[in-house]
Amino acid sequence: MDVSKELVWGCLLYGFKVVLSATASSRRICQAFGESAVNERTVRHWFQKFRSGDLSICDKARTGRSQALDDEAVLAAIEDSSQTCGEFSRQFNTSSETVKLHLHRLGKTYRLSKWVPHTLLEVHKQQRVAACLSLLSRQLSASIFNRVLTNDEKWVLYDTPKRFKYWLSPQDTVPHSSRPPKHPR
Repeated sequence: MDVSKELVWGCLLYGFKVVLSATASSRRICQAFGESAVNERTVRHWFQKFRSGDLSICDKARTGRSQALDDEAVLAAIEDSSQTCGEFSRQFNTSSETVKLHLHRLGKTYRLSKWVPHTLLEVHKQQRVAACLSLLSRQLSASIFNRVLTNDEKWVLYDTPKRFKYWLSPQDTVPHSSRPPKHPR
């Protein structure tokens, strides 16, 4: 039988007021509400609290991280879905794990944006076609490879560009971001 903590605490205060021992009070509560209703050590702790003069049966605020976040506030803050958990945790003054837990409960996942090629103007497309045609004509007229001199050099371009991540619902589409150029200046 599930019994509320407040009811057990009220019974503990009653047992203290009628001058029962902690053991006797624990046995009576367990007899009435089941063996898992209260532990004898817990009863001793509450009786010690009552003896010190604090007769309130309310749970006091304790230190520790706050587990409660307002889901509406989280949803309102996620309007800018590119924020990270660290930014959300600073905004709500809680740990990033708590923010991540709430976002997952709301059905949000952290996904990367999709890369699309740069949108080219018609002028740029014509320039590319002209460059390709000139290279093809040069290759047909005289082999360009005969004019290239190498001394066993290897060039490796290593660049990992930053991709954007967004907190999205499963039905939301991933925003597109333009792919950075392969040959940076």
